[in-house]
Amino acid sequence: MSNRPPQMVLLDRYVRFVDELKEVIEEGGDLPLDASIQSRLKHLPPCASTQEWADKQQEAIRDEIIRHRAEVQEPAFAILRERKASRPGAMRKEPVTFSCDAGGYYRRVLDGINPRLPELTGGKKAAVMNFLTIGISWPPSHHLRSYPQAGFIASCHDFLLALYFGTYRPGLSSPGCYLVINTWANSVAIVPPLPTRWVTTTSHCGIGAGVAILRHNFYGDYVLAELFPHQDSRSHLPSNKATLFLWWSPNSGSLAGRWTHKEVVLPLPADDEGTCSFRADMVFAVASTSLCWVDLRTGILICDRIDMLAVGTEDDDPLVFRFIPLPRECATKADPVSRWRSAEEYRTMFCVNREHIMFVCMDSYTQGCPLNKSMLTKWTLTSPLTRWKWHKYGHESFCLGDLLDDLPILKNNSRLLMPSRPVISMEGSRVFTNLIVTGYDYKLGSRQLEATGLYKLSIDMHGDGGDRPRWEATVLEGSSAGSPSVHYSQLFAAGISCCLEKTMEWESLQRERSTSKSPSMEEVIDEDECWEWVLPEGLPEDDRKEWLRKLNARPAIYA
Repeated sequence: MSNRPPQMVLLDRYVRFVDELKEVIEEGGDLPLDASIQSRLKHLPPCASTQEWADKQQEAIRDEIIRHRAEVQEPAFAILRERKASRPGAMRKEPVTFSCDAGGYYRRVLDGINPRLPELTGGKKAAVMNFLTIGISWPPSHHLRSYPQAGFIASCHDFLLALYFGTYRPGLSSPGCYLVINTWANSVAIVPPLPTRWVTTTSHCGIGAGVAILRHNFYGDYVLAELFPHQDSRSHLPSNKATLFLWWSPNSGSLAGRWTHKEVVLPLPADDEGTCSFRADMVFAVASTSLCWVDLRTGILICDRIDMLAVGTEDDDPLVFRFIPLPRECATKADPVSRWRSAEEYRTMFCVNREHIMFVCMDSYTQGCPLNKSMLTKWTLTSPLTRWKWHKYGHESFCLGDLLDDLPILKNNSRLLMPSRPVISMEGSRVFTNLIVTGYDYKLGSRQLEATGLYKLSIDMHGDGGDRPRWEATVLEGSSAGSPSVHYSQLFAAGISCCLEKTMEWESLQRERSTSKSPSMEEVIDEDECWEWVLPEGLPEDDRKEWLRKLNARPAIYA
């Protein structure tokens, strides 16, 4: 991998969708289907009864769908297909290599989706949040057009993002699949759903956090993981027995390109009745070996040595599970506010590196402490994969009231600022805690507090050597909307980037990989074969020459 650290940005987990067929229709001056149907219904003649009106309405909708598809959608799709042939999407589609009866179906699904990464803004200059957009270009008759478009980024590891695409979730019969976006290679891969017979609503319980992704080697190969506890046969609550489902990417050994599963026993704390109350709020990777499911109220469930499965056989069982409880004083108090409030609103966790996991909590004001006296506290977990230990540093706890009092956005005493949703990110070697701060004003007319502003507060937990941290506040886009914090309720920090130079690094690494394999196991490589850099079409000639000069002059960047 490149020696340069990845660009860390704040990304919304919810994916935005753009119907490219609808865009072409509107370009031609025609109405999209929904607007066309509404126009048709407005011109229905009067009816003698409610039943007659309902019958004519259904008939009009059916006729308009048939007409619109033949006269508007199909011609527009022909134009869209020509555009795609001449101007492929910015993100490369990985070949569908897995063997299943529906392989052809998933190729067609993948062909009709076009992820678009934004011009990412990171570090202290992140004035707005980042969103992943997916363009939809399926034919008018494609069945997925009949379902709501949905996408959710469940987890990330380095340059890899794992998404639920569609309304699919394990155990449900809704349509969809998994997507894996590789921002280093600028590519997208499709992964089929878990076999429906493996997880049902009567056999397993959801653990909370969704699918996890782990980059398990130097070359960017990955594994997807779904962890589902078994239901207790009497109480139907989660037990400490679970099934770990794994999907291995191509080039991951004998397990590649298929779902496998292992029955495991989780070392989770249980109550007097033997019920495990663990429910993961988040999941992240540690190094290239481990995954952590985190319950922000109880502790961390670690699955170590996952990477060893890729070099062994399906029957090998090198996995090691361990549970690390949160610091004793961070146990959630049994008060109504903290019990029903999402833990992610006031706590978060982040893997800084293999030896350090950071835990930030700002929950004292949910336990009866006034906001102006509540503390934002940082803990560090050292050696999580071996002899773990929690450390709390007094100089890294800050009063939330003092921080908010210093903000220039506090213009008058009638404004109330409420911080929530802490997110940890890094800029180089420095660690920042980002808070979403909602500003409320008291409205005399309604005698209520109304949300009128939204801000991102970035706090340098180490500060400048003094007693107080350094901070930077940014007004977020669209902050004047009602209840603005809803729009930023699912933020996370990802170390991703997408640019021409990094994509070429990926291609160079994969070529180096192919030449380093043993000729007895792989195809014989012609030593005289010459590789050429392939630059995007349409690049100005001066820029093309400059890129080639830089790339050919670069020293080796891989160990």
